[in-house]
Amino acid sequence: MHAQYYTRPRRKWPWVLALVVIFLLLLGGSWYFLFQVNTFSLSMALNGKEDITLEYGESYQEPGAQPLLRGTRVWRQGVVPPGIQMEVQGTVDESTLGKYELTYTARYFGLQAQAKRQVCVMDSQCPTIVLTKMTGSRRKGESFQEPGFIATDNYDGNITGKVRRLEAVGKITYSVIDSSGNPCVVTRLVPNFDPIPPKITLVGGETYALPLGTPYQEPGYTCTDDGDGDLTDQVTVSGEVDCWTPGTYEITYSVADSYDNETTISRFVQVTTADRPEIQWPQENTIYLTFDDGPGPDTLRLLDILDRYGVKATFFVTDGDPEILRQIVQQGHSIGIHTTTHNYSQIYASSDAFFADLHRIEKAVFDATGIHTTLMRFPGGSSNTVSRTACEGIMSYLTEAVQDAGYQYFDWNVDSMDAGSAQTADEVYLNVIDGIAAEGTSIVLQHDIHAFSVDAVADILDWGLGNGYHFAALEPNSPNFHHDVRN
Repeated sequence: MHAQYYTRPRRKWPWVLALVVIFLLLLGGSWYFLFQVNTFSLSMALNGKEDITLEYGESYQEPGAQPLLRGTRVWRQGVVPPGIQMEVQGTVDESTLGKYELTYTARYFGLQAQAKRQVCVMDSQCPTIVLTKMTGSRRKGESFQEPGFIATDNYDGNITGKVRRLEAVGKITYSVIDSSGNPCVVTRLVPNFDPIPPKITLVGGETYALPLGTPYQEPGYTCTDDGDGDLTDQVTVSGEVDCWTPGTYEITYSVADSYDNETTISRFVQVTTADRPEIQWPQENTIYLTFDDGPGPDTLRLLDILDRYGVKATFFVTDGDPEILRQIVQQGHSIGIHTTTHNYSQIYASSDAFFADLHRIEKAVFDATGIHTTLMRFPGGSSNTVSRTACEGIMSYLTEAVQDAGYQYFDWNVDSMDAGSAQTADEVYLNVIDGIAAEGTSIVLQHDIHAFSVDAVADILDWGLGNGYHFAALEPNSPNFHHDVRN
């Protein structure tokens, strides 16, 4: 009988266990690789442009954004993980101009990504101006009645009140700018239309200073017109200036163009008085030799005598040889104006007659010497009475008027009497030194048209220098020894 053996069935669990172990090892390795060796990051990518410009009136279409999960070992290109949370903050108001910011945020297992988009709602459309049509036809010179206009804008609405009108010859220009800076300009042609008056330009300005006693000479003006061109010769000038009375005078300039547009402007002429110099008294024992009515035949001889002594004098001249007038100045003497004609009845007939005579000799001196002198002496002196027969009270007026006009007039306190009782050099000499001895400062009156008076000069100089006197020429601020006015 054969023996029978019992064989136990083979157990399978070790293999299952081995597979489980292997699976766990693989799972753990994958976890270690994915989450320990690999590093994840979350990013946000905007769809479309980062900055979007939206024209007012258009609808905003949201492009959206795309979150991506990236790893350093796997998913390097990025994947969209399931169950990711994403939100958008901010809104776009399509009805209001401005800039709007949208913020896109994504979160995933503690990771966060964010991106921003700016949307600008703008208005680039220009407004429109619609002109009401003109009716009928216009004739030249008629006033223009605006037919009307309306300005509208796609965003601002009615902006008629913002329209600016600019009138020019034959046309009117209308312009407006909306709140976004978009402009609109239209032009209406208007035949026979000239709303712009002529323009007058005053040479020298609208105010004009005039020293008292200086005759007013119109400085000039120009006039132009957009339609008619140069209208200078059509300007009407009115108004007068009294150059002998201080004050402000109005000169009016008027013109009209061919469309009856008128322009009137004014120039204000201010007749002003001159400041009077403050008298500066010289050192004691100063003698001012003065000679009237030259130049004459003996003036050059007188200049030689003065030059020989090194003495300066003052010459109140009449119209004469320009070369002698020049030599007076070149030798350092003072030159003053006296009279052109020495005709009392003519000179003192009126203030206008006096100043006309004065200005003629003043011009003669300037033409010869180039000097505008302000030194002067009245014919006959300020105390003369012969002027009374020509014009009552004229000296009372003239003595103030010449100073207001900027002149300094000089009388004298020592008279040589060479125009009166003295007829010889000795008489002149005695009259002069007697007069000087009685004064601390002397202005001596002589006339270089008398040879005998010139003959006395050397002796006068010898006496003066020998007795400690100083000779000088008159200046605007020198003592003037004004006489008492008797007319």
